[in-house]
Amino acid sequence: MPQLVILDVTCYGYTAWDPVEKAVIISFLGTSNGFQMTDEILSFLDKKVPFFDNGNLYKYFHDAFFFLWNGGLEQQVRTLKYQYPDYKVYVTGHSLGASIAAITASYLIKWNLWAPEDVRLVTFGQPRTGDYDFATWHDATFLYSYRVIHHRDPVPHIPPRLGPDEVFHHRFEVWYNNDMAVGQPYTICKEADGDYCSNQVISVEGSEHMWYFNRNIGEWGVNGCPS
Repeated sequence: MPQLVILDVTCYGYTAWDPVEKAVIISFLGTSNGFQMTDEILSFLDKKVPFFDNGNLYKYFHDAFFFLWNGGLEQQVRTLKYQYPDYKVYVTGHSLGASIAAITASYLIKWNLWAPEDVRLVTFGQPRTGDYDFATWHDATFLYSYRVIHHRDPVPHIPPRLGPDEVFHHRFEVWYNNDMAVGQPYTICKEADGDYCSNQVISVEGSEHMWYFNRNIGEWGVNGCPS
């Protein structure tokens, strides 16, 4: 299980496989709370690196991905692909881990490890990860890609869309304008990053970054994922 610590933010990469669903799973754990992400990461999101000829990624997220990929994740992923060549791949993550998940899924397609129709990307509380051109490529390439946002979670709104920087989310946003308890409604926003859905929120709440589907993300896994 590769591990990286940046600015007291620890992220892990974890791989698994599911013989019932015939799926390889790649998941990432990120920041421990919303305000930590906001305060500590914002000052580092001032540099980008190209993603082939399809826009740019924030260097912070890009470097975190490659640290984990080169630290053992690549070997695990390639081994699983060799063992289960017909399986789809599910990539997921929360917070910083959500951005790493989006980058991971993008490279899996670019490196021809999985075809776009066999990649499933679902993230939670994902910050804006790249620029408009990257988001456009993503939306034209991925057939199954969802960013889940809990109500007033602040992290999906950083970095802000201000000034000349063309930072932009990829689609589709799934917004829960509630506490995400079982049965609560949600909205699927088919546009990527417009002034609706969660972008309508004026005031944010840092604690909601750690609560998804009525569970505290930081405690739930540590406690063995109780039902």
